[in-house]
Amino acid sequence: MKKNWQLAPKIEKSLISLFPELNPFILQLLFNRGLTDQRSVDEFLLPDYSQDLHDPFLFKDMDRLIERILLAKEKQEKVFIYGDYDADGITASAVLWNLFKKIGLQNVEVYIPDREKEGYGLNEKAVRSIKENGAGLIVTCDCGVTNFSQIDLAKELGLDVIVTDHHLSQDKLPDALAIINPHCENNYPFKNLAGVGVAFKVAQAFAKKLKNQTQDNWESFEKWLLDLVAIGTVADSMVLKGENRTLVKYGLVVLNKTSRMGLRALIKSAGLNLGDIEAGDIEFCLSPRLNAVGRLYHAKTALDLILTDDADKAEEVSVELNQINGKRQKLVEEIYKEIIQKQIPDQLQEKIIVAMGENWPVGLIGLIAGKLQETYQRPVLVMTIRNKDIAGSGRSNENFNLVENLKILEHYFIRFGGHAGACGFEAKNKKDVNDFVAQIRVLANQKLAETDFTNKIFIETELSLPDITWETYEDIQKFAPFGRDNKRPLFLVNNLEVGDLQWVGQQNNHLRIVSKEGKKFIFFNGLANGGKDLRVGDKIDLAFHLMVNQWNGNQELQMKVIDFSFNE
Repeated sequence: MKKNWQLAPKIEKSLISLFPELNPFILQLLFNRGLTDQRSVDEFLLPDYSQDLHDPFLFKDMDRLIERILLAKEKQEKVFIYGDYDADGITASAVLWNLFKKIGLQNVEVYIPDREKEGYGLNEKAVRSIKENGAGLIVTCDCGVTNFSQIDLAKELGLDVIVTDHHLSQDKLPDALAIINPHCENNYPFKNLAGVGVAFKVAQAFAKKLKNQTQDNWESFEKWLLDLVAIGTVADSMVLKGENRTLVKYGLVVLNKTSRMGLRALIKSAGLNLGDIEAGDIEFCLSPRLNAVGRLYHAKTALDLILTDDADKAEEVSVELNQINGKRQKLVEEIYKEIIQKQIPDQLQEKIIVAMGENWPVGLIGLIAGKLQETYQRPVLVMTIRNKDIAGSGRSNENFNLVENLKILEHYFIRFGGHAGACGFEAKNKKDVNDFVAQIRVLANQKLAETDFTNKIFIETELSLPDITWETYEDIQKFAPFGRDNKRPLFLVNNLEVGDLQWVGQQNNHLRIVSKEGKKFIFFNGLANGGKDLRVGDKIDLAFHLMVNQWNGNQELQMKVIDFSFNE
């Protein structure tokens, strides 16, 4: 079934005249990404580490942060890094751990909360435990900016708190000693740093401050943190434009020659090769393994892997993460199928899907919601009932802002948060859940039309068959690394006449479409997606990615079909 194809408007001649040195094809892709002035074009096509990273001291509290951490060193104070249980929080914690060891803090520990038992962010029990462990300072990463009562408690107990975070703040800020968060700054120009990106800015500030005061090679230390920055930024689906693009582009260079035993073992266990890792490998192979352990068990295992310098331990833990990720995949698929079979049939006419089950792992419900949203193209809420607690997670499209609508119904929640497309919440009690579901359905019915559920794909530009060349592929690669707001370009070829059809793969479920002129397109899972309806001689329009297929040391262009339609 053809999806809703949206073809980008063609660039105007006036824009071409502004950039006579650029191939119009490249200019079209830049235009599609909103890059139409010289500075943004230069920053995107030629990211420069020395020029395109912003001054970390644009964060107004950075000097105060440095002063307090150096005081902790002088007093030989115990410092706790308080992270998060996802790949961004884990890598951010690792950046700060490496930094604090570099500056000579002798007594540093990392606290990663248990996702199932403690939930996201600072919690009062953890704050009290950290105090009992003799700490004088907590430095958060990837959390903290909305933890008002917990930070107030820490102050009452005699603990200083420094917040490094990248999440949206509320109308006011917590009473922390220092807050480093791009969303809380008027002066910091780039708002889309990941949690690990913010932690890196702290490291960058120390490097800038101390490089002339010590004999250490701070520039080298700073750059060797970029493998962690690349992983956390891509894993957290941050925008890959602006400063993030520079960080990830250089971070991939570092990751492909990383000296970290844990990352090398993780890369090997994921079936990847050092030297060939791209952003997509982080997204689909590395970050799921780092995230899986926190979804089912405790994320400290993933942090220990990143920090270890023991090759045997690294191999052992990476194999364990591989196995846990396999278990995670199996559980998600089982619960997903259960929902489809038992709960979806009664909701096919609803504009929002709500699923609920007993004792589903809290760490999995967001993944399940995402899978259901992708299948049914409508907002989804998934809730799990565990004893007296009800935790929920949601995924949506651009037509239904989850957090805005949850805010209307906030009296049902102990807490909730997230953004337009994804949310998490904890319900007050089971007896009100049915009322909540009824009310969220009312809101969905008011705000959504049937046309909002069409699966849309964005096509960058049309290509003719002669345009599909290695030169075009090389032009596309100038846009790597690909990710959020810079997806791998999708192209359109019109009126292709099918010359041959070949079913390939171990189960003969992938379709190779050969044009009359001999160009080969591959339609993965074509058997399940309408490919069986094609016949030799048909004329079709194809939406596809231009990629490279590598096999037995050979390379060839591969046109990966995403969708097709018959040319009437």
